[in-house]
Amino acid sequence: MRKFQLAMLPVALTVALSGCNSSSSDSATNDASFLNYDVSGEVTSTAVQVPYTVCADINRDWACGSNEPALNAEQYRFTLSSPDIRVTTSPLVVKASLSAVTKSGANAEVLLAAPAAMDNAHTLINGITTLVVGEMLIGSSREIAVATVTANLKALGLALPADIMHDSNQAALAKMDLQILQTLTALAGSDLSYGQVVAGMARGLKLYGQDILDGTLEKSQLEHMQALGKVAYKPLNDTGLTQHLNLAAGGMDTQADPDAPGQDASYGLDVTDGGFKLTKLDATGTPLAEDSTTWDCVKDERTGLIWEVKADDPASYRDKHRLFAYESETLKPHADDLALASCQTDGVGVCTTLEYANKLNTSGYCGKTNWRVPTMNEQFDLLDFGESATDEAGNTYGLPAKYFNDQYIGHPDLAYGYYWSSTLLRTDPGYTSGQAIAHLTQMTVKDGTGLGEITAYYALCAQGQACDSPNALTLRMVAE
Repeated sequence: MRKFQLAMLPVALTVALSGCNSSSSDSATNDASFLNYDVSGEVTSTAVQVPYTVCADINRDWACGSNEPALNAEQYRFTLSSPDIRVTTSPLVVKASLSAVTKSGANAEVLLAAPAAMDNAHTLINGITTLVVGEMLIGSSREIAVATVTANLKALGLALPADIMHDSNQAALAKMDLQILQTLTALAGSDLSYGQVVAGMARGLKLYGQDILDGTLEKSQLEHMQALGKVAYKPLNDTGLTQHLNLAAGGMDTQADPDAPGQDASYGLDVTDGGFKLTKLDATGTPLAEDSTTWDCVKDERTGLIWEVKADDPASYRDKHRLFAYESETLKPHADDLALASCQTDGVGVCTTLEYANKLNTSGYCGKTNWRVPTMNEQFDLLDFGESATDEAGNTYGLPAKYFNDQYIGHPDLAYGYYWSSTLLRTDPGYTSGQAIAHLTQMTVKDGTGLGEITAYYALCAQGQACDSPNALTLRMVAE
């Protein structure tokens, strides 16, 4: 009988929903219509010309869209006012022309940013604050991003204020601010997204800070910063939640409750396009129409990743029901893991994750030859908390079912369906003899809760030792 060892190190990532959508009180709605949220700020970069455009970048696309609170400012100080609370919780973006004192000339444009205003009385926007946003794009919290930029500037011998966010307009930072703007315009002349430009700028500050300050960056250094930006920053999908929890009614509603702001469905990419941007591909990697009824792969337009779509064919090595033993270039499968792989009974072959990757790459599946096991974070980025489609047993699918109609949910011993990932941990040798811990992604949303999770799972048995809990799992591959 197949034995599975349940999660010993649970790592739950959940979306907490709060608030209610009260439709019974007309007065609450009417009162909310008179409420405005104000964000006061100032553009302090001396090379920026007025007028300029400033907005709350709700969908994080570095553009001031028609549905985002925006202002065409005629002076450096501004007040952005909106009945939408997201004006206070979204990053601020400034699109401006630069003066002739920059190397790029009078017609050059730059995008600057600052973290969300939140409760700050006055927000400064300049090159320094844009670097902080760059660190946040890479994954740092606001506090860590500020500390990192501060440390990198301090290493250049600059006389820094106590708080670079509140005092980034000080004269000691003026030269660096100007050089940051010049570097941003130089980096933006590439095929990078602007998020990658800013991330590359943040990464480059530590490596080339003195050259940035002196204005002596060479072409090779700019190219390296561009490459760093591509690696460091990849845009992610949102959660897929497009409904709000109504606590009073005990259910979900499409309308937000003005008395309970802050729910995920009111923010980010979930508002603009449902949280995901996916394209169906044929077997050669050619894009297909959205309503195509047959397709072989799915491209995530945000991350650029290509995802395998499984076959529903017992004779295919890509059949969605097949189980594989985990194998990489450095980790070989235990004999007991191999004994559980589908290849032992279906006669198809391809027993391990490494063999599967090699098979896909040899065939050039969907035009790609770099197929691999996805990381935990890559898998989680596809999890759609708003999906409501279910399988024949009533299990809610975890991925957007419109694009992934191949999901194999459940196994008698794994009720929610686990997929291999390539993310590994190691634990205290006294706990599991130092063996690797493989992260396996729970690819479904828990029925009726609106919650999904990732679980750390003890899965790998050591060669030459008894294996108390052998494992073979399903697999969905990814390519770049």
